[in-house]
Amino acid sequence: MTTFHDILGTDKKHSQADIKRRYKLLSSRCHPDKGGSKALMQLIGQSYEQVNAGKGHEEAVRTIFVKDSAADGYKIALHQLEQELQALKQINESLNQQLSEEQAKSQQFAEASQRKFEVEDLEEELLRVRRENRRLKKQLEEARWELSNKVRAVTTTTQEEDSPSSFQSSSSPNEISPKVFKQIKALGYFNVRKLGLTLMLPVLVVGLVLSLGTEPWFALLAMLDEPRKKPEAVVTILDSNPADNVQSQDEPELHADRSVPEKPKPVPRIQLANVAGVWQLRHFENTENPYISVRSDKGSYIVKSCQGNFQYYRNSNLRSTRLSANLIFDKQERHFLIYNIPYGNGSFAANWAESKSLLINKEYFPNKGFSDAYYELQIACSI
Repeated sequence: MTTFHDILGTDKKHSQADIKRRYKLLSSRCHPDKGGSKALMQLIGQSYEQVNAGKGHEEAVRTIFVKDSAADGYKIALHQLEQELQALKQINESLNQQLSEEQAKSQQFAEASQRKFEVEDLEEELLRVRRENRRLKKQLEEARWELSNKVRAVTTTTQEEDSPSSFQSSSSPNEISPKVFKQIKALGYFNVRKLGLTLMLPVLVVGLVLSLGTEPWFALLAMLDEPRKKPEAVVTILDSNPADNVQSQDEPELHADRSVPEKPKPVPRIQLANVAGVWQLRHFENTENPYISVRSDKGSYIVKSCQGNFQYYRNSNLRSTRLSANLIFDKQERHFLIYNIPYGNGSFAANWAESKSLLINKEYFPNKGFSDAYYELQIACSI
């Protein structure tokens, strides 16, 4: 049974583009102008329409017999077409096989070319390494030759110095032996190096002092300027005369100087806050005086009390940097270095109220809650 697929030389696996290409090929070959016939063209056209309609598996010869009475001619033409179809299939298979073989050969050729390029690169690298090896060997031989010449020259000089003739020549008052001259020259080089190191030492010390900044020196001066308490004199009476204890009535009573020295006023100590970035009203630990403060993320504080200016409590654990000119060192308390802010950035309440945060000594201090805290401080200071 011959189907429409057999006439076109297609099957279910072929796409629409392949079916159309096959139809054009058969039409060009079976056209009446090229030696074909009108019946063959009708057969090919009907097969193409049936295949496109999805009826390519149906029998095609019986349908043609109904439409045309010349069945014998159609059978012969159909037989020829089937032979041509088989021949074309064989040609297609051979061409596909040749194509696969050529692709395999091209791939092998590409791999061989790649390996060839790699081998050429390795050979060039080997030649470069060999040239470098020869150059290094030549330098090594030259260095060995120079070293042997120097050793030979030193040996010859030593023998000449140890010989009696050299001793006699060097013993003259106007000449110095080469050995003594070398010792004097080496001594001079040593003195020059020693003098250079001695001159560089003060420069290094000054540079170190300048790199530390003025803050450590202010802290040191504050520690040295602390008032020293004078020791009180203690008198122990071993024995007394009873007559001395009797006072006459005419004699005015002598009162001993029992003045007690005043206790030093306690230094106000701030309370450490757990929350950073918020202004709060607090009282000093050792006094009842109020103050407001804000803590930075690095552990430093900005403090404002009833008396005085804003103060910067710098955390001494921070790395030492060059401070601004408006930070004046005051004293040291616990792990804080306290600086007054008499002018400039952060010295007025308006600075804090009109900005979101201020940068002091590379630390950001927000003004969150400043207005309320400052108002509470004014009320607390007026009481």
